Amino acid sequence: MNIHQLAADIGQTLTKFVHSLFPGLPAEAIRYGGAALLGAIALIMVFFALRLLRNGSNSRSSKRINIPRSLQREGAVVDLMYGPTDDTIPVRCVFTSVASGKITCEIIERLDVLNAPEGKEIIGVFAPMKTDQGKVNAFHAKVVQSDRSGRRTDRIILSAPREYFMIPRRKHTRKRVADQQFIRVKLWIANPHTANLSLEDATPHIGVNSFALDGPNQYANAVVNISNGGLGLSIQDNIIPETCATGAPVVINLFMFNFREKSFKPYWYSGQVRTMKEGRPGFTRMGIEFDGQGQANEETGSLHWEKF
Repeated sequence: MNIHQLAADIGQTLTKFVHSLFPGLPAEAIRYGGAALLGAIALIMVFFALRLLRNGSNSRSSKRINIPRSLQREGAVVDLMYGPTDDTIPVRCVFTSVASGKITCEIIERLDVLNAPEGKEIIGVFAPMKTDQGKVNAFHAKVVQSDRSGRRTDRIILSAPREYFMIPRRKHTRKRVADQQFIRVKLWIANPHTANLSLEDATPHIGVNSFALDGPNQYANAVVNISNGGLGLSIQDNIIPETCATGAPVVINLFMFNFREKSFKPYWYSGQVRTMKEGRPGFTRMGIEFDGQGQANEETGSLHWEKF
């Protein structure tokens, strides 16, 4: 039916009804009154329509989201880490099976050894997701079966998540170093502001793809990952100096290969050891955080240090 014709019919019906109630009322007044009444009815209908739409939206958003099943369905990557104060990510995985009491995780990338025995609580971190409680990107869960205690080394089984929450992610994205030939590291356990040695000429305490005190054996060391804020190293246990411990100040001379110039470009950083954890057999996983940068003086050759 034509909506204009419907409105005209309703208007005529109202006009006749009002005229029957008030015979002496002028026709012009009846028309204006009818128009006002129709406008009021239209506003009421719009109001109720908006209420229905809002209630429908709220009912949909209030439905509880099954986050593990959503992550499994989307094939989302989940980072497993030890806790909010330790942002080391040993493994990345995807959910392959989600039951009421446990989640099966298939490891797709191994960055370190997951030192989490059965019963230990860890944190899973995923891309932020909207829920009725707000945005979340992490959950607490216990290790039911680790990659070392189970039948398969590429699988971890977790308990059902205990709670969901939001945690800040790292400020600097870490890039995994796949080819060691394009990076070299010299590391000293020293404070650049108080060191009594000429760092430019001194033999490093630890070397990665670079000459160090232990000679050729240091070539087993490796740079695991690197970012603008620090780097992760895999170092042989038997060459780590006794003074190297969590919180120790360090100086790093980092050489990155410049493909355009086809040469290694040196960078100087100061920092501290943030983490030292057991890595693959015979090695320690060391996390270094940068806190300053050194610039060489072209005239004297000495280094000038500035804090970030």
